[in-house]
Amino acid sequence: MVLLVIYRDQDLQPGIYLLSFWHYYLYWLAFTFGAIDFDVFKRDAIAMKTVSVAALAIVYLRAPLDPASLAVIAGGILLNVRAAAILGLDRTYYGREVAGLPPHRMTAFPYSLTAHPMILGNVAAFGGTLINADFREQWWPLAGLHVALNIGLLAMELAGPGRRRGVRIAGGLVTAGILLAALFWLPDLLLVAAALACAGALYRCYTASRQISRSPS
Repeated sequence: MVLLVIYRDQDLQPGIYLLSFWHYYLYWLAFTFGAIDFDVFKRDAIAMKTVSVAALAIVYLRAPLDPASLAVIAGGILLNVRAAAILGLDRTYYGREVAGLPPHRMTAFPYSLTAHPMILGNVAAFGGTLINADFREQWWPLAGLHVALNIGLLAMELAGPGRRRGVRIAGGLVTAGILLAALFWLPDLLLVAAALACAGALYRCYTASRQISRSPS
């Protein structure tokens, strides 16, 4: 639906914003409810994060290149990649909170310096785009919201699984606020309907109790 509206109106902005933030919603749903199959969550999260990064790259690369901005972005990405390689795919995607993996303390770099290097890498990468003045002039809310939501993820991780109820309430308020803002800002009813349908479908899938299928004896 988003791609059709972009093609029809020849306007990237609504589509870019609407495609950019769904993986944060998935992280919150999986972390606080723990009801989704872990492999399904990983698949969805990787797919939606890929779409989000691609959307940002499309608009960032339309601006003139800025060496300082690119250097900060590259540093953030390298920190993120290194941290994910040390942590492993399952633990990167909340394997402890969603799949019940046992606790394990990482001591290799960059975990020797900070407990949350991937969040720091994300903040550096998204914040680094704002060094580019041409990108910043038009798209600062896009990068700024990415930074803010990563800080929100950090708060969620610091709260931990033991405070899921509080995280659920706080995340629900943030989600509701973003959706309401989007509904007032989106120029097309088709996009509004698509956003509400996607949010509702994901909530239903990610909060339903897991069903264990059994073969008939």
